[in-house]
Amino acid sequence: MKQPRFIIKTTMEKKDYRKFLYFSTFKKNKTSIPLLGLIALLAGIMISWDNGSINFTRLVISWIGLFALAIAFAVIKVEIRVAQRVKTDKTGTFGSISTLKFFDDKIVMENQALKATSQLKYIHFYALVESKDYFIFYINMNQASLVRKQDIENLDEFKAFIAEKFRNRYKSI
Repeated sequence: MKQPRFIIKTTMEKKDYRKFLYFSTFKKNKTSIPLLGLIALLAGIMISWDNGSINFTRLVISWIGLFALAIAFAVIKVEIRVAQRVKTDKTGTFGSISTLKFFDDKIVMENQALKATSQLKYIHFYALVESKDYFIFYINMNQASLVRKQDIENLDEFKAFIAEKFRNRYKSI
């Protein structure tokens, strides 16, 4: 068997999961915040409509208030999901070390705490998204695996390798 090009031992802490959920909610889809703003504006227009004209002061106040309410709702939803995941984590996912072996054609993932080993060819991944702190490997649109950049010894070499493997399915945000 060939030797892996990279071996990375990484872990996911509760703070990493929280960051990932915020990333997924607000950054992954760049249209989410403008869309919330647009919906808040349309609702603000309806609220400020008064006998055939718009009360500008009421429009601005309602728009800002509704936009803030929408953002607050999204933040609360993320925090509830984090709390639920932490509460239901009976397998010790948080803090357990995953070893990822990157070969030329596949990734082999091992987790001793979960007593699990799996492998996937690069072509079977949905996408790879790079953020400031993570490489996020999307297995499908809704399921992902994180690799913390702080756990990668030769970051530039790894980034070049993995970006080439994912080509048009790689995105840096």
